[in-house]
Amino acid sequence: MTPKSGTARGHPARHNSPGAGAEASPAPEVTLFGETRCHKTRHYQDALAARSVAYELAEVDKDAQAAERLTALTGSASKFPTFLIKGRKLRNPRLAELDKALARAGLYDPGVIHDAKAQRFLRHMLPSDAFVSYRWQGDRMILSHIEIDPALRGSGLGAHFAAEVFERLLPSSHDIRLACPFLRQVARTRAAWREKFNLEETDHG
Repeated sequence: MTPKSGTARGHPARHNSPGAGAEASPAPEVTLFGETRCHKTRHYQDALAARSVAYELAEVDKDAQAAERLTALTGSASKFPTFLIKGRKLRNPRLAELDKALARAGLYDPGVIHDAKAQRFLRHMLPSDAFVSYRWQGDRMILSHIEIDPALRGSGLGAHFAAEVFERLLPSSHDIRLACPFLRQVARTRAAWREKFNLEETDHG
């Protein structure tokens, strides 16, 4: 059966049936266990293609070894779609969860993510996500805190992440202020940021 997927738009799926005598190839970093007649499997194929992530498609209905591998991984060959991403199992994830797993594995960069519900901008990374949190004062956004894992402090990642958040906010129409001293320090390094976050006035006022 021809997969109903957009794999041609990105990296193609590698199927899991090498011929007899073929040399063993390196284990793929991403394996998708599923069936091409399953709409969720096709959904994930399209998602991986859109993200240009290479993967192995382990078709459990057509390949006995694929079914055995999935059984060893989950306890049943019927528990699909299931991902194996650099050794980490992920079953039937939401796309946001898939993005997080791929980003932490270093296979995809979704960029800065705005979580409006949690009121923060975040970037997926190991050993923990970096984030800038904010609160609202009427129509004014107050960036109040930046958090980087202690193991990464001093690496320059905090300033780099702050710069990414600032660039994302530059086109926004609402008023924005910085309550965090570190964010203010980074923002002072560029004229556009000083103007956007009203630092010129506060620095001289």
